[in-house]
Amino acid sequence: MKRMILALAASLLIGSWCSAEEIVVKQISYGAGARQYPDIYGSRVVWQDTRNGKADIYLYDMETGTEKRITQGGADHKKPRIYGSRIYWQDYRNGTSDIYMYDLAEGKEAPVVISAAPKVDLAVSERYLAWTDLSDGKERVCLYDLATKKEKRMETGQAPQGFPALAADYLVWKDERNDSGDIYLYDLVKGKEVRVTSNEEAQWAPSAYGNLVVWEDNRNKDVLPNYDIYLYDINSGQERRLTKSDANQRFPRIWGTRVVFVDNSNAELEEIHLLDLITGKETAIAGGSKDRYTPAIYGNYVVFSDIYSIYLADIGRSR
Repeated sequence: MKRMILALAASLLIGSWCSAEEIVVKQISYGAGARQYPDIYGSRVVWQDTRNGKADIYLYDMETGTEKRITQGGADHKKPRIYGSRIYWQDYRNGTSDIYMYDLAEGKEAPVVISAAPKVDLAVSERYLAWTDLSDGKERVCLYDLATKKEKRMETGQAPQGFPALAADYLVWKDERNDSGDIYLYDLVKGKEVRVTSNEEAQWAPSAYGNLVVWEDNRNKDVLPNYDIYLYDINSGQERRLTKSDANQRFPRIWGTRVVFVDNSNAELEEIHLLDLITGKETAIAGGSKDRYTPAIYGNYVVFSDIYSIYLADIGRSR
């Protein structure tokens, strides 16, 4: 981790540039229905799939090249997240969105958090879950310890919260207690909350890995919104603007020293871009005539959707 931070600090002097380099992209699921909200861990990809008339969770194993249906029944199962051998999702069998889990190692499904409160925007790590609680007409970020089975609300009065994301030692989220949205951080080891951004414009959709946090930021807007991607180093306290464009760059996800995000600089098409924090190199992963959405990254792979199909990109040679 220390080597990564030293390399990242050096890269602050390197400007971003776009590459026309070809990245191998594979369509791993397609057909009837919609396929959305992919996530990836190791060699496994999960997503929400409506081929059966309702939303189910499916899995693709890169090692075997096989697909598996994870959920059954007549209710919707939405927006999966995967960590290790466990798949979590929003489950509507009880009339509201509860959290359920399927353990691939044991081949068993189990409820995790059951309550009357709707739970959305699920985030997962090895020990913790986080989500946005929509009870009483409020939007509150909740943290759940899988070991102790205790829940903690990140209380802020009446201001809306949302977009929680987890790293090993940190929870980050969007918080509107001061203005149209700041990024806040909660240190899971020290039990301490930190305000990351303080600009009056909107900072939303954070993602975290190690000691690095990225988010979409509207501080450079003119008449129309102009979202860029920003980064904050928790150890050094340094903030850095990663993208500079009149177009929008949104919904970033970070893994190691790579960031993926949605970019609409090409005739307003929603495309997936990859930014290497060490080299400063920005690469368009997937272009063409279709909009692409909701990228996720793990190691040398990026997954994304065009609503109807799930795609897997091998970025191992992108440097």
